[in-house]
Amino acid sequence: MAKASGNLPEDADDNKTLAELEAETEERELRKEAEETVVADENYDEDVELSLRTIIGGDFLKSRFFFSQVGYIIYLVVLIIVYTWNRYEYQDDTLLEDALRKELKDVKYNVLTQSSELMNYLRQSNVEQVIKQTPDSVLSTSVTAPFLLRTP
Repeated sequence: MAKASGNLPEDADDNKTLAELEAETEERELRKEAEETVVADENYDEDVELSLRTIIGGDFLKSRFFFSQVGYIIYLVVLIIVYTWNRYEYQDDTLLEDALRKELKDVKYNVLTQSSELMNYLRQSNVEQVIKQTPDSVLSTSVTAPFLLRTP
C-alpha cells in the first residue's frame, strides 16, 4: 500500500509478518471449534415450558434452570435419604423400647409374685405348722413374754 500522507498511521496488517497472520488465523479457527464444542456440550434449552408433557417426556431436564440447580437437587435427595434412614432407625428404637418395657413389666410382676409367696411361707403361723409337722423337731412356740437383758 502506498502512503497517502506522512501523518497517517500505517496499516496494522502491513507490519505483521506472514507467521503472525497464520498464527492469528489458526487461533481464530481454534476459538471457533471450541465455541462449537461448547454449544454442542451445552445441549439445553433456554426456555422450556414446564408442563406435564415436558415433565413426563423429560424435556425439562435439558433446561438451563435444571442444570443450574443440580447441586441443590442432589443436596435435597441426600437430605431425604438421611431423613428416611433416621426415621427407620427411630422406629426400630421405639419398637425395641416397647419390647423392653413389656419385658420389664413381666419381670416386675414375677418378682412381686415371688416375694408375696415368700412372705406367705415365712409367716409365723405357717412356720409353726411346718415345725409341728416334723416329728423330730424340739422347737415350740414360747409361752413366756420376751424380756430385755440389761447389762451394767
